[in-house]
Amino acid sequence: MKLLGCLFTVMIVSHTLSSELKILNLPEDQTGPAPCAMTCSGVSRYDETGYGIWGSTGSKAYKSVDIEECGFVSAPVVTAIVRGPFSTLYCSPIRLWYLYYKMLYFMTVENETPSNMVLYKCDVYWIATGYTC
Repeated sequence: MKLLGCLFTVMIVSHTLSSELKILNLPEDQTGPAPCAMTCSGVSRYDETGYGIWGSTGSKAYKSVDIEECGFVSAPVVTAIVRGPFSTLYCSPIRLWYLYYKMLYFMTVENETPSNMVLYKCDVYWIATGYTC
């Protein structure tokens, strides 16, 4: 009976520890082998320096995010939101402006200045799903 209990425990633990990620398609329609599927996520903070600063293009603010460490070999599927800590100050919504397997570029949907995105402490929370081989 103890052997059966141990076997049952191992089955539950191994099922709990295993995970499955299924990608139906990608922007460039280049799917890879299932073991290479990966989800990578992060937060691009409002006060980053270098390439990660809030910049401007015309009347919109934009932000670039380096995702090279994720190791994707083609453009991933990306979801992102912008969020600030204040309920009274408004972070303009964002959209994916340009997608590359090593970089993401987001642009505000509404007219906004980079200085307001920094003042309102607008961070970009992103999730990317793709293949690493």
